[in-house]
Amino acid sequence: MRSTQTSGVDLLVVAFSALAPDEQEEAFAKVGQARLNRLAGEDGETAQFLRSLQRVAAYVGCELTPGLYRAARVELRAAGEDVVELNAVIRHFDSWRAAKEALELSGVTTPRKIEARFRSRLMGKVHRYREDTLEETLERCVADLGHVPLVIEFKHWRQREIELAKTQGRDLFLPSDSPYRRRWGGWEQALLHFGFTPEAIAERLEPGRQRSNESLKQFRFCSSA
Repeated sequence: MRSTQTSGVDLLVVAFSALAPDEQEEAFAKVGQARLNRLAGEDGETAQFLRSLQRVAAYVGCELTPGLYRAARVELRAAGEDVVELNAVIRHFDSWRAAKEALELSGVTTPRKIEARFRSRLMGKVHRYREDTLEETLERCVADLGHVPLVIEFKHWRQREIELAKTQGRDLFLPSDSPYRRRWGGWEQALLHFGFTPEAIAERLEPGRQRSNESLKQFRFCSSA
């Protein structure tokens, strides 16, 4: 004879159905976050980054962008919540695009399976980078250094990013300066192509400035804020 006992899941569904639409959205976000909290202990770092992405996405309530993530993080941290810094998120997933993809996948699969999915794509060194990848990499470098980089600054930044990834057990492929110079005929031409102003480009060449060495000396890689 079939048991008529009501399960906890059934009760949860009934309670969820009784909520107003706005309350259902809030409840769904909280259930998803609770799931990631549980998985964080099982799946490690990726789950922690996904938890931050999900929290910010729920807080913003629209398509997530780097600017919205930064602004929402400031407000959430002011309210006492722990949200990972944007650059750390991008470093972990290797790009903002991949971070958003992981966020979408987090609703239907586990952090461990997301890691496996991304890892399976790394079949070897990338021989030709797409333009959006080159642009995103350059933007990350500028964001970390705080200014338009010299070629030597970009090289050092790239090497440190790769070394950091290795210490975390990750494979990271970042374009060197060669694709930029080869595709656009020089480093300065590449910077102009990606929208940096002639003034911003010229500033990096100011004589007597110690900015390059100082920036690289002070530069720190952090997994979280």
